[in-house]
Amino acid sequence: MTTTRPTPPVWLLMSALVIAEITSTFEVSMAFAALPTLIREFGDPIGVSWTITIFFIVSAGTAALFARLGDLYGRRRVLMIVLAIAGLGSLISGLSTTLGGVITGRTLQGVSGAVLPLCLGLMRENLAPKTLAFNIGIMGGVVGVSAGLAFLVAGYILDQFDWHAMFFFSALIALAGILALWLVVPSSRPAKTSGKLDIMGGVLFAPAIAGVLLALNTAKDGWLHWHSGGLLLASLILLFIWIRHELKHANPLIDVRLFADRRILLANIIFAAIALGPMVNPQVVLVLAQQPIWTGIGLGLGATAAGMLKQPVTIMGLFAGPLGGRIAARHGARAAMLLGAASLVVAWSLPLFAMNSLAVLLIAVSLHSFGIVILYGAVSNQIVEAAPASRTSEATGLAQVTRSTFSAAGSQVVAALMATALITDTTQGSRSYPAEEAYVLAFVFLVLTSAVAFVAAWLLPRPSKAGEPQPDHGTPPGETSTAR
Repeated sequence: MTTTRPTPPVWLLMSALVIAEITSTFEVSMAFAALPTLIREFGDPIGVSWTITIFFIVSAGTAALFARLGDLYGRRRVLMIVLAIAGLGSLISGLSTTLGGVITGRTLQGVSGAVLPLCLGLMRENLAPKTLAFNIGIMGGVVGVSAGLAFLVAGYILDQFDWHAMFFFSALIALAGILALWLVVPSSRPAKTSGKLDIMGGVLFAPAIAGVLLALNTAKDGWLHWHSGGLLLASLILLFIWIRHELKHANPLIDVRLFADRRILLANIIFAAIALGPMVNPQVVLVLAQQPIWTGIGLGLGATAAGMLKQPVTIMGLFAGPLGGRIAARHGARAAMLLGAASLVVAWSLPLFAMNSLAVLLIAVSLHSFGIVILYGAVSNQIVEAAPASRTSEATGLAQVTRSTFSAAGSQVVAALMATALITDTTQGSRSYPAEEAYVLAFVFLVLTSAVAFVAAWLLPRPSKAGEPQPDHGTPPGETSTAR
């Protein structure tokens, strides 16, 4: 895929892509910040939770599809369409006076899960190889920083204005992203393809992934219910049918053969491991921070003070992203991933020795933030480096699907571990809290999943020495690559 006009300066191109990515990040964080407000507004905690659930389900089901369409029909064009759909969703939610309307808007916002894969594809398309790894690290840092700042911005808007204003602000960000892309980023020529578009591949893939996530989110009622166990079984069968279809198709919409490349497979295993454990750490950390002191294990912090434990990711993103990118550029993505995974192992081992220490918990969260930001950029670097140029966005989109799916599974696993041992004191009220044994199991789980990520990074092939020929990725069946 080539571009139709000269590439702008790197800083200008990256600025435009950063604005686009902030749209996606803000739409994730603002919903968490608005949960208490929306619950008070509509008085339906379960219904309000769907403003988050539906977003992630749609995100997982469409990220790889829109990313692949970007590879085929031009990444800038598809990214602008994605931002327009997300912006429309924000307007619908902002103009709504019912919870159903808000959820409808959030459903459309979910397509923003494809923003990062499309941005990474545009970076590979427009940046010189010598600067690509460093700038992917920068983008990883942007994801971390913007996630932390989005909580603060959304909180300020909710404190100063009506909750509708938060959605209007999100729509403005999406509009700014569209304008930045149109003015700065060169348009992309579609990849040359032969044969018809694999429509059936998209028809099968989206509901299969959405069904798996929906089943995982409703698993609290047990796996014997049709809406959890039955839905999961049906979705897995549909996923199997999709895999068979894609393997047989001459020009698959989403090429599962990409996983035959050990680098892409191991990178996705790393994403799966950190999504399963470390990325769902707030379910442990925030509960521990706010648990009453009388339980003997809680820190007794208020919600605002506990929420500040999420801010280290903002600080770490300022230097961990560029550091990870520099390490990946000089020593390869493998070295950066080893550093990031090792940081996670150390981070979640610390609370096992001093669980009720705020200082230790703060150090653990800071190390976690450092490791996650580096891993996010390094895994993306590895996939971008290994994937065929004509399927860059698709490959990174599949990694987003992996992350979303395993985060949903991890949320259920951690919830189950936290419920294995409970403390109840009728003199303090009827509510139960996780006991120390439950927290030990949860932190051990975070350590083990972090260790899996480290082992997967260790198994990655070492980067070739300067001057050695790089492996030929070849061109996928039915395509003619025009990448530089």
